[in-house]
Amino acid sequence: MGQLIYGGNRVIELDDEVLAHLRSVTFTKLRRNESFALTVPGPGGGCEALWIHAAIPLRFMIDERASLNRPFLVDMMAATNSAGGLDLTSREFAPRQADAGLQAISA
Repeated sequence: MGQLIYGGNRVIELDDEVLAHLRSVTFTKLRRNESFALTVPGPGGGCEALWIHAAIPLRFMIDERASLNRPFLVDMMAATNSAGGLDLTSREFAPRQADAGLQAISA
């Protein structure tokens, strides 16, 4: 399990493979000066929405090297451009994550 540290103090645990894809998408978006909404599983079983912006500190800590899956990256990138942003709890991503052993959880 890897960690996304948002804003310096919020720790979100995600599967290394999901986190590696999210890191790639985030770096691409921020390099273009594009912000986006990210929804992740929240504490206690809910979900929480985060605003990803270059001014907000982010840190990606990945335990194991993960290979990137281009179709998954394309789908994630397309979601970042939608009105709702990238939702890692949505049906679009959750079943794919479970099928690939990529279930996201929150700390």
